[in-house]
Amino acid sequence: MKKLTICVFLISYAFIADGQNIGELLQKLQNTQNDTNRINVQLQLGRYYLNKPGELPKDLDSSSYYLTQAETLSKTILAAGHLYRTLFSKGELDIEQNNWSAATQVFTQVANYYQARHEPLKEANVWHYYAGRMPVSDKAEVARKLNVHNKAYEIYLKNGFKLQAADEQFRIAFTYQNADQFDKAEQGFISVVKQYQLLKSPQIALAYYRLADNYYRKGDMPKELLARINCVNAYEAAPKHDLNWGQYYYFTLGVAYYNKRQFEQALIYHQKCVDIAAKLNDKEMYNLGVHEILTCYINLKKYSTAFAYLKKTSRRYPQKTVVQEGMFLSAELKLYNHMNNSNGAEKMIPRFKKVFQQVYKAVPEQTKRNYYAMDNFIAAYDPLPKHYLLTKQWAKLNDELKMLEALPTGKMSVLSRMTIYQHRFKVDSAKGDFLEALKGFQRLKIIKDSLNNVATGKQINELETKYLSVQKDKKIQELNNQSTIQKSNLEKIHQQRNITFAGVLIGFILAGVLYFAYRSKQRGNFKLKIKQEEINAQNNSLFSLLNEKEKLLQDKDNLLSRQQDLITEKEWLLREVHHRVKNNLQIVMSLLYTQSAYLQSTDARDAIRDSQNRVQAISIIHQKLYSKTNVATIVMADYITDLVRYLYTCYDCGHRKIRFKENLDQGNLDISQAVPMGLILNEAITNSIKYAFGTDGGEILIDAKLSAPEIITLRIADSGRGLPPDFNIAETSSLGMEMMKALSKQLGGNFEIKSGFGVTVLVIFKVENQMRFDKTSDRPQDAG
Repeated sequence: MKKLTICVFLISYAFIADGQNIGELLQKLQNTQNDTNRINVQLQLGRYYLNKPGELPKDLDSSSYYLTQAETLSKTILAAGHLYRTLFSKGELDIEQNNWSAATQVFTQVANYYQARHEPLKEANVWHYYAGRMPVSDKAEVARKLNVHNKAYEIYLKNGFKLQAADEQFRIAFTYQNADQFDKAEQGFISVVKQYQLLKSPQIALAYYRLADNYYRKGDMPKELLARINCVNAYEAAPKHDLNWGQYYYFTLGVAYYNKRQFEQALIYHQKCVDIAAKLNDKEMYNLGVHEILTCYINLKKYSTAFAYLKKTSRRYPQKTVVQEGMFLSAELKLYNHMNNSNGAEKMIPRFKKVFQQVYKAVPEQTKRNYYAMDNFIAAYDPLPKHYLLTKQWAKLNDELKMLEALPTGKMSVLSRMTIYQHRFKVDSAKGDFLEALKGFQRLKIIKDSLNNVATGKQINELETKYLSVQKDKKIQELNNQSTIQKSNLEKIHQQRNITFAGVLIGFILAGVLYFAYRSKQRGNFKLKIKQEEINAQNNSLFSLLNEKEKLLQDKDNLLSRQQDLITEKEWLLREVHHRVKNNLQIVMSLLYTQSAYLQSTDARDAIRDSQNRVQAISIIHQKLYSKTNVATIVMADYITDLVRYLYTCYDCGHRKIRFKENLDQGNLDISQAVPMGLILNEAITNSIKYAFGTDGGEILIDAKLSAPEIITLRIADSGRGLPPDFNIAETSSLGMEMMKALSKQLGGNFEIKSGFGVTVLVIFKVENQMRFDKTSDRPQDAG
């Protein structure tokens, strides 16, 4: 696996400045006031420097500066959502600076915030992201990483996020694998596979791939092959195919078949890998796959095919790295070995050794990034020791083995160790050092037992007897060979006789079968001829019907296309109407503003401003209608938020210390209900701003909830001084109160006003046209 992709989670929405020029952001910062817009720009600047390529210290310092400013301003204006998005980015900055203690504190604080808000998905995602960034260089770090992964897993599982829980369990198993705790990793991956099967997740192929990788590292090759087959089957059964992963799945299955010496099967999957790599222009995987195909051809003794394929593929990418060049040299030398062309092999050895000396120096470093680097090197280098073995150059073979044995065995698979042990066994046997050869053979048998699960104690005892009494073994071997030859000759004679009798019998049977088959075929042909004539007549009739059907379908498509054009034209006309209404309302507001400039009476000017606000409440509706796809309805929560922000700015609520809190459900309202609702909101909020508070300010709460199917409960409550004791809604004659009562009747709802700790205006009405509402979680916001 080249890399493990970790999804970067940014809680609500990402403030990413990649698409903007840094100068534009700095200009925006100068033009903003101390509000949430300024926090957004500061957060964008902080993330710009955090994600800037190169990671220079000055960039991280700049990121810290802007994120600290965003944090301070968020606390000052009580913008909780912005504060914790900023803290999340500061946690990322701590990770970049390797300040893990600070990062732990920050991410704990952010997770606790979402826990308090009863948002378990966001809480778990915080732990998921943090665990993915934690290192695993020692046992203590592995334990800490697993602890954080388990926090995320338990939250996902407890709250019914089954797919996320399975994904987190995958991360836990992968962490165990990277820490070389293969038994725990195996249990984890098996459990993940079962969960992905139940959830029908497309990630099941990757889970099988990791499980197979775990078996490979444990040295359990039979189970590895089974997992590789399951991986490819799951990949090919998926509706969508990730080609980048597909080439790895095919390559590793081909290698598993090759290790079982099933070369024909290996060839099939390596060719699939090479086809995908060529399509993706992945040079590394292409050359790896080509090398494996060449070795398959060689082992199948298709030497001419191998030569032609080697010549063809080596020209595809003329510019090669030393590793890629080594792959082709390895295949060429192996080909010479199998063809017993020692002269050709000797000529290319100097170039072979020169290239692989460069590869050898990088092997320990490569194994830090890729577990298979050691195995790939040993497999590619093996043709040189094999050549010395075939030509009985024992001293040179011994030198090559010393070089291979110097590699760190902790990163070798059992197959690589077995390759080295086999060569050492041959060298020790050639030198007559039978004791060391016996020890080597025992090592080989232990590995083979683990691979094949077969007891071999009897064979080891025979080997001990052979090396303790060489002469005796030779005589026994000669007698055994003679006996085997005689027995084989007798078996061949009996076999030939049986084959002859069986052939004669089968000949008679086949002759009878062929005769009856011939007569049956003649009768069948006559019947088929009659049926064919009937089928031809029916086909002619069906052909006519199909032509008529195609014509009808074409007419239908033309009508549907015309209908869609008319619908689109209607939507554009409606948008234009709303746009013009909005522009006319803006003209009315401008006229009112101009008229107020000539008025001396304060009451008259206040009346003019109230009228402006009412017009603006209607104007906002038409602005939203022409600026969105659905021209028939508006989103209630978005409209209320825009209206509140307008009134907040109009009456300078920030200076008067008046705060707004919104608790809104998402939903769509028809314009016939949106206008009276907006006017009610305007009157109620305006009255609270004007009359409810003193110099200390206060808070206005706006609730818009779906309290029953198709029923909206609208509540505007302030924390001010309340209504006068003698206030009677039935007797009041103020324009605002009369408007709210009249507009409530227009909505077909109930209007109620209460006074206690402040004033509460309550309107309950039914949604017209059966517009569907989608409830969302409460989302308190600071309007300032």
